Amino acid sequence: MRATAPAATLALTFMLGVAATTACGGAQPRALAPLPAASAAPLPSLAYRLRTGEPWTSSSAAGRVLVIDVWATYCKPCRKAFPKLGQLAAAYPETAVVVGVSVDEEDGVVEDFLREVPAAFLIARDPERTVQSGPLKLSKLPTLLVVDRRGRVRYRGEAMAETDYDRLPGLVATLLAEPAQ
Repeated sequence: MRATAPAATLALTFMLGVAATTACGGAQPRALAPLPAASAAPLPSLAYRLRTGEPWTSSSAAGRVLVIDVWATYCKPCRKAFPKLGQLAAAYPETAVVVGVSVDEEDGVVEDFLREVPAAFLIARDPERTVQSGPLKLSKLPTLLVVDRRGRVRYRGEAMAETDYDRLPGLVATLLAEPAQ
């Protein structure tokens, strides 16, 4: 399927935004410390289609830590993050939800990518790139959002480096140690 002019322009804008920053490989490692709960904003309601065709909403993770990784098949650090996200999902199957949100326009490229780089976590699709507009306003890949059990965005990391994903289990453990209510 050929991209329409507006979709192609949006894709180019997203890719240029990525290229103009240190995204997709050049970011420096950083501490993954959560925002204080009192200053954390609630995650807006999100709804996407899983690659299986089923609907997924952010409210389905209520009461658990939610890790949202926004990625694309053309992003090299996104590829390296998948095994680490899979390990995280396996380590916290009852208390955390890991979902990767692909901004690729075509299902076929996502399926080809996932045959090469399997995902052991949920994969959702955002081919319209609503993550760029809407309440999230993301412009860099990969972007990681970590939401506490009360639904507050406690970490937002843009242009994530591979080493940042190594620190993710510690952040999730910190949030799980906090009272749920």
